[in-house]
Amino acid sequence: MRFGSYRDKYFLPDRRNRMVVFSYKPKQGSFEIIKNKIKDICISMKAEDYLALPEMIYNDVPVVLNSSARQAYQSLEKDFLLDVKNGIITAGSAGVLTGKLLQLCNGAIYDSEGKAIKIHDCKLEAFMELIEQLNGQHVLVFFNFKHDLERLITALNATKLKVRVYESSQDEKDWNDGKIDILLAHPASCGYGLNLQRGGHHIIWFGLTWNLEHYEQSNKRLHRQGQTQPVVIHHLIVQDSVDELVIQALKNKGDIQNALLEALKNYAKRNYS
Repeated sequence: MRFGSYRDKYFLPDRRNRMVVFSYKPKQGSFEIIKNKIKDICISMKAEDYLALPEMIYNDVPVVLNSSARQAYQSLEKDFLLDVKNGIITAGSAGVLTGKLLQLCNGAIYDSEGKAIKIHDCKLEAFMELIEQLNGQHVLVFFNFKHDLERLITALNATKLKVRVYESSQDEKDWNDGKIDILLAHPASCGYGLNLQRGGHHIIWFGLTWNLEHYEQSNKRLHRQGQTQPVVIHHLIVQDSVDELVIQALKNKGDIQNALLEALKNYAKRNYS
């Protein structure tokens, strides 16, 4: 069967401009027909079906805000929610609020001029305690905001650990060669294509991301073929905060934006209506 005949038999024109067809869509039932016709010569497999990968272990580390940090968090949350007219929270407003609250959970927040204002060290202290507990094991650390990176570097520079911020393939090589104790990276720049499995098997998420693809791909930098140890994913989660909403949505692998939107709507109705 020629391609044109195949297309005419199983597909219909979709997007078009007069006589020019830009795309086609399957006819009703054609997808199942095509699958049945090729099932004896095709096989579909996921990576985990044919790769012997080690276990992936998740460790949620609770972080408790001190009284002043908790007051700042509640004030930001309440003022924003009350400022939304008629209690209507849009995706845009939810994104702004969750972004600000995630910043605050991590310890600082940007003001209107883009200057980072330090609020607390609660999560940073929990991070340093976790690093101490790992007792010299190499760790890949994912941060979310630039002020996270600045505060992490300041804290880690007070130790004897060899710390590096991922910037190039040389950092990848040095990590795999065991020359780096702590590799700091942003999930958007380190989430794809890198093979870091030979340098360690611990990941710490200092700042959570709402992007499911970034989250999963970043974890796969260590959990991939060639890794010989169970990969441990540590999440630093501020209790009673947006951190809990994000991590739950990530674990459910669902529509994170809608999950946050609905959670904020319900929270606003319950607390500030």
